[in-house]
Amino acid sequence: MMGRTLKLIQQLVADPSSVKDLSVRIRDEKTLQQYIDDPYFPFFISFPRTGSHWLRLLMELYFERPSLVRIFYYKDSRDFISLHTHDEDLDVGDRKNVLYLYRNPIPTIYSQLKFYNEDTNDLECIKKWSVLYGKHLSKWLIDEEWTEKKTILRYENMTKNLESEFAKVTAHFDQELNPEKLREVAAKVSKEEVKKKTAHDQRVINRSDNYADSREVFTEKHGEKVMNFVFEQNSGLKQYF
Repeated sequence: MMGRTLKLIQQLVADPSSVKDLSVRIRDEKTLQQYIDDPYFPFFISFPRTGSHWLRLLMELYFERPSLVRIFYYKDSRDFISLHTHDEDLDVGDRKNVLYLYRNPIPTIYSQLKFYNEDTNDLECIKKWSVLYGKHLSKWLIDEEWTEKKTILRYENMTKNLESEFAKVTAHFDQELNPEKLREVAAKVSKEEVKKKTAHDQRVINRSDNYADSREVFTEKHGEKVMNFVFEQNSGLKQYF
């Protein structure tokens, strides 16, 4: 467990990026250790490219408390509501309190390929990311047995009915949803706002004119392959899509 904790702290403080006045990255190892060592402190876990920045900004404004490790609005606060990690190495365990966000694998894998400037027609790259995401989904949706409180959220549900999906978040923190407050917060957290607040990495929001069109081409050409690779990791995942 100590090895996992040390590795996670190293990962969280490793990113050298920082953009003054837009966001603040918490790098103090003692602060991180305090929250990571508490298995009941809420972890927000999501595979990369599944909408975590949008949800983190919404949560910070709604609860008026930031998440570790990057603060977007309440930069002087040290009262954190959760800690976000992607768990790309699948080594996060023993967490009792988890929010898990997931998304349809096809746009997720496409976005991941674009994020790393990889060929969206390279079957080896497609398989690599699809298998990893399949394992990630299997771990957090089906396999794990250590959480005592877990809320599962889906990106597509947020886009269709944010109020209904975000109510799961407020319930997770033992609060009733305030729809009016959520509407005010959501109006502020537009794609443009997310892009501005994530200026530490311009790849977070891809606004190119042909992005959606090329994603449709990818879906038609490789969508079935992506889903097959994902379901090969655990056939039980079919019920989630």
